[in-house]
Amino acid sequence: MIEPVQIATNRYAPDDVQAINMYKMDGEQLTLGQLVAAVCIKAGTNMEMQSIIKANAMNGNTEIINTASEYLKQLAENSVSDWTTVKSYLISTLGISSSDLPGDVKSYNNRIKAINAMKVKMEALTRQAQEDMIDLQSLISKRDVAYSTSTSIVSELGSSINNIASTL
Repeated sequence: MIEPVQIATNRYAPDDVQAINMYKMDGEQLTLGQLVAAVCIKAGTNMEMQSIIKANAMNGNTEIINTASEYLKQLAENSVSDWTTVKSYLISTLGISSSDLPGDVKSYNNRIKAINAMKVKMEALTRQAQEDMIDLQSLISKRDVAYSTSTSIVSELGSSINNIASTL
């Protein structure tokens, strides 16, 4: 865990305290470069977790859309075997108001009413899925930038140390 360390930057500060060493991790002082790399890695890890959460939510929505599509197909083909179960699913999972759904789907007009109610909700779910995909792509891009930045910083830190060592 990274923890702040109180520092003094005036001429009376102890010799072992430097302005660039402002934070400690597991008791070891971090340079500014190490701190920035650690922050980038932490940000990348957070973006990774958010990406996983978003992807899992998208999988759940995909299952809902697939099930609703199957019920829509059954309505279109007039092959719904248990309207009570389908209607319950449409109300509880898709969020369609019970007043927007007919009591039965035996007639053509009732099936069309149910199909239209489902169509509105499924279009909204599809739009949401597209927005979620854009959000996921953005999270992945931000994660990649954070990891790339931390990798560059670590590489530069290594190069700086090698340059200093070669001059000594």
